[in-house]
Amino acid sequence: MHGRGVSIPHATPRPTLPVAYEGERIVTVPAVQQLGAAVILQGAALIDARRFVALGIRAAWQDGIAAPPRVALLQQALTDAAAEVRAASALGHGDVAQLPTRAVSDPSEPLTTREVAAMLGIGVRQAQRMAGTLDARQLRCGRLLFNRGAVDAYLADHHSRKAATQ
Repeated sequence: MHGRGVSIPHATPRPTLPVAYEGERIVTVPAVQQLGAAVILQGAALIDARRFVALGIRAAWQDGIAAPPRVALLQQALTDAAAEVRAASALGHGDVAQLPTRAVSDPSEPLTTREVAAMLGIGVRQAQRMAGTLDARQLRCGRLLFNRGAVDAYLADHHSRKAATQ
């Protein structure tokens, strides 16, 4: 058992992804590769890593612990790369639409209801209704503070789903 009661199997085979065909033979590359102190993630492994980093940040935030800036940058990089994976698998590699680039923000910095509404292009009341989905916490005075990382993850998922349907 590791951490919060999560069991990690030690003999799990690493999944592979087809990358090219040589005649009838498929050349594959592992979805997870370790190169010295670096790790390369591809495909579903990348998307899974993004999910687990977001869950870890959320759990720490709910315990009152802010994620270090390096973890926030990791989450943003994984979110951006996962969006590219989803877009590539939905549209094919040659037709991948470029996602707009934006400045990396600090996911540990809370957002107000008005800021969330502006980011999502919705009204303040609708943002209040989404408080549970967007990992908001209510202060004693009644104000809601939203987790920026959860809002960014929601936006990334929303954009990738929108791209997949177009």
